[in-house]
Amino acid sequence: MRVAILADIHGNREALSAIMADIHREEVSRVIVAGDLVNRGPSNRDVVEMVVEAGWEVLQGNHDQLVADWVHGHVPAEWYEDPLWRPLAWVARQVERWVGYLASLPAHIRLHEPGAQPILIVHGSPRHNREGLHPFLSEQEMCRILEGVEEPVLVCAHTHIPLDRTVNGCRVVNPGAVGVPFNRDPRAQYTLFTLRDDGTWDVEFRRLVYDRRPVCRAFERSGYLASGLMAHIFYGEFIHARSLLYHYERWAREQRVPLEANTWYRFLRGQGLAPAPPMMR
Repeated sequence: MRVAILADIHGNREALSAIMADIHREEVSRVIVAGDLVNRGPSNRDVVEMVVEAGWEVLQGNHDQLVADWVHGHVPAEWYEDPLWRPLAWVARQVERWVGYLASLPAHIRLHEPGAQPILIVHGSPRHNREGLHPFLSEQEMCRILEGVEEPVLVCAHTHIPLDRTVNGCRVVNPGAVGVPFNRDPRAQYTLFTLRDDGTWDVEFRRLVYDRRPVCRAFERSGYLASGLMAHIFYGEFIHARSLLYHYERWAREQRVPLEANTWYRFLRGQGLAPAPPMMR
């Protein structure tokens, strides 16, 4: 038996298409998406429709929840007037007909195949979809987060960084991100779980090269970039395959400057990063 587990597609249609083709070639019998179909990328409606049409199992990521909460008025009222959040309104309009679907997705999926090690699949951690199991966490911190998990294998996502680590007898696997990796490897990333004869799982980390130029064009031509600063930050993360939003916000607090276009580009220059390498324009 082979199970594909992927996550963090984030509106990247081209990366998802590459993954779908690879899954088809590998004759996978079950596919599970560990959340975050939408936001951060320009092709959100297409991604949701592709996943739904494929009939894959999906759990709710924090960005899926965020978009649904935005539409249902479950975010702070001041966000609706803040220019920083305008790109979220743009994404919400893209997936308007799918908001009910995004809101209804489960928080976790348990994979209990006969004769196989059970697997618990979450987006962030077993405690919250915004809590990431980062590679830098200590053994003690990991044990605290994993308290109460009975399954011998836990699959998580959210950090956009691949992980394969055993903590107190629990194997923790993060497949990396399909659409916006943060490990400085721009390839589309996911995992294949193959059941061994002894009931344990062999885990293969798959990395797929695809043409990223159409994604860049979609950022610009769809109107997403024009919607506001947050879209530019997400574009930078896509281009450089690394986390930037968190570090930019921290830098802005330390410098006591507002989150706006001028300070964003100052931050990029300070990191030695270009807004968009020429090959991506």
